[in-house]
Amino acid sequence: MSTAGRKSGTVIQALRYLGQDQVNDQVGAIIARQLSSAERLALQKDHIHAPAWIADFLHPITAASS
Repeated sequence: MSTAGRKSGTVIQALRYLGQDQVNDQVGAIIARQLSSAERLALQKDHIHAPAWIADFLHPITAASS
């Protein structure tokens, strides 16, 4: 996995583990609080390696760094 060893990879894997039915706005808020601006930028670039539903979920979180 090209995101291995980075926080963006951990976020993507955590969301994959939780599953689409368990991911909600509360999870998004928790993720957003834990990311620095640099980590948001990295996640914005790395979301292409995630399944479509995860990329869609991450878009508003990473858009704040643009």
